Amino acid sequence: MPQQTVTLALGEPIYVQALYYTAMFSAKPFREALLVYRRGGTYTILSPGEDHHGCWVSATAPLDPPRHVAFMSWPSADWDHDIAAHTLTFAPDTGAFTQELRLPGESVPRAQHGYAVAVPSPDEIDPSLGWEVLRERCARTFDALRDLVGVGRHGD
Repeated sequence: MPQQTVTLALGEPIYVQALYYTAMFSAKPFREALLVYRRGGTYTILSPGEDHHGCWVSATAPLDPPRHVAFMSWPSADWDHDIAAHTLTFAPDTGAFTQELRLPGESVPRAQHGYAVAVPSPDEIDPSLGWEVLRERCARTFDALRDLVGVGRHGD
């Protein structure tokens, strides 16, 4: 059977979170990340060492702050050209989240956790600018996130 192609358009950003991981999968040692929820159920996550895309579905309405979200990462070099599934559950009162990571062929999910803060004006976020530019533009949000976590702004 010939290989078929499906074309997907990444939607416009509708909600963005700055993430700070306090426990993570050892092969993905990037404490900070920017999670961009896009219209139409697509997402982009950017971090110092990897960017990838996928789709998401939330237990809350699309424009409400997320509480429980399932993500499916599309095949990318970040996952050895395979997929990964993530489920994030957010605590609205503390900003904390837990993340369950499932990789193909692994029967036991990997647990990760950290804190998340909403980024103001998600419609002004352009993921094509990349991690370095967006990290600088969102510096105040990441500073607030580090204050929430209780770590210094210039080190872990």
